[in-house]
Amino acid sequence: MRKDLTFEQSIGQHLVAGLTGTTLDDGFRDLVHNCKVGNVILHPRNIENRGQLTSLCKEIRQLIIAETGVPPIIAIDEEGGMVGALPEETTRLPGAMAIGATGDQGNAFTCGYMIAEELRAMGIQCDLAPVLDVNTNRLNRVIGVRSYSDDAKIVAEFGSAMARGLDSGKVIPVAKHFPGHGGTEIDSHIGLPTVDKTKEEMEECELVPFATAIKNGIPAIMTGHILYPGLEEAPIPASMSRNIVTELLRNELGHQGLAITDCLEMGAITGQFGTVHAAVEAIRAGNDLLLISHTEQLVRETFDALAVSYGNSYLDWEEHEQSVARIIDIKERYASDIEPSLEVVGSQAHREVAKAIMARAICIGNLPHEQLPELGTDPLHLGCEPFKTSEAMDRSLECEAFPLWMARHLGGKALVTSADPSKDEIIALMEEIGNATSIVMGTYNGHLNQGQLALANAMAGTGLPVVVVALRNPYDLVYLAENIHSFAAFEYSPLAFEAIRCILKGERSATGVLPIHW
Repeated sequence: MRKDLTFEQSIGQHLVAGLTGTTLDDGFRDLVHNCKVGNVILHPRNIENRGQLTSLCKEIRQLIIAETGVPPIIAIDEEGGMVGALPEETTRLPGAMAIGATGDQGNAFTCGYMIAEELRAMGIQCDLAPVLDVNTNRLNRVIGVRSYSDDAKIVAEFGSAMARGLDSGKVIPVAKHFPGHGGTEIDSHIGLPTVDKTKEEMEECELVPFATAIKNGIPAIMTGHILYPGLEEAPIPASMSRNIVTELLRNELGHQGLAITDCLEMGAITGQFGTVHAAVEAIRAGNDLLLISHTEQLVRETFDALAVSYGNSYLDWEEHEQSVARIIDIKERYASDIEPSLEVVGSQAHREVAKAIMARAICIGNLPHEQLPELGTDPLHLGCEPFKTSEAMDRSLECEAFPLWMARHLGGKALVTSADPSKDEIIALMEEIGNATSIVMGTYNGHLNQGQLALANAMAGTGLPVVVVALRNPYDLVYLAENIHSFAAFEYSPLAFEAIRCILKGERSATGVLPIHW
């Protein structure tokens, strides 16, 4: 640890605080002054456009250096696909499962590098990605297409490739959510999930991508708020467990970089443990950085609790010094006075690459015949508006409804349905078919909202050609009638819509390979 840091400044290095708005208000300035907050996480609420974001990051950096003597880590969630915080004018890249479906790890590296270029141009040097969770539970509401696959080897390969891309662009990659969130049904933003597997079972699956990333030198790993009875007997989540963070992650798997908690204001923590108590226990477990994303008062209380806990030796001072040394080492390794030009942000070159990768991601679910049917002169386009699938940030909420987009580009009629159509709604929609020549429908986690699937299968009984596109988790396709032509697009976005349009118009074929198993 640097000897010139005061007691307060050294404690502040553990803190990653959020802002309330798009500028540095007096409350945040006071927080940094009094608690010596060393790091910041940005959310959509803090961002208006690339110019404002660049200025904000510059102000954050100047403030924290002035108060702590050390540059901050400025972090953001930018996974690609449906989870991200950057404004519309930046490049929207395909998400993990779409990239996995291309079968080319080079695409993961490329996406990581392009994200890094755009982040660095705006002053951000830490990305809370890649997701290394293996999505083994099709009922998982929070991971799903954020995972590259349900195959641990694929996740390991593609996740490590994305991490290398970020690293090559001088952005800190943070692999998450250790030791694995893919087998859960409960969203840890809301409640406390459990993964009831033995250590041996996890070594064969969940731990594989993290072990691979560690061998490849991943600089940071995020610990999850999930119970793992096979790894920790006490009823505490991984983020608060010394057995998991220190013994397993550091001592057994050999991770030498940072350990960062998921946000300590998530429901998994606040509902049972409380943010401040969990923060102290997370440091004791072996974490370096504490994410407290929303509430300034909780940051203040955490700072005070850490100071008391070091003062009475509940927390080990030697471990504190080692932890702060790791934090500063990472900051120095990723420091750079040369930033990419803002012109790279949302550049045409980046957008063309994103479009090409998504075009390669579309997968065939089922083709009853070798050729797609003609849509005819009056296709009927169906599907719900995008809705929040979990408490993780969800870009789909910004998007035009699938049927409206398709009708504008392919002609025909558009009907926007509810998220989970009832029998009465399905009957009413059937009466709207009229002179339709075909049906094109987008589903959005229909396996969890099965009225969508009932509607698709009802349309399949009309005798009209029916095409269904899964616009989130591809598991929807399992439940469709055999005479339906189906595809997986993995996300509800114009990028995916355009790729589907090209296929339906016969301009290209679907060449992706589903990275999950039925």
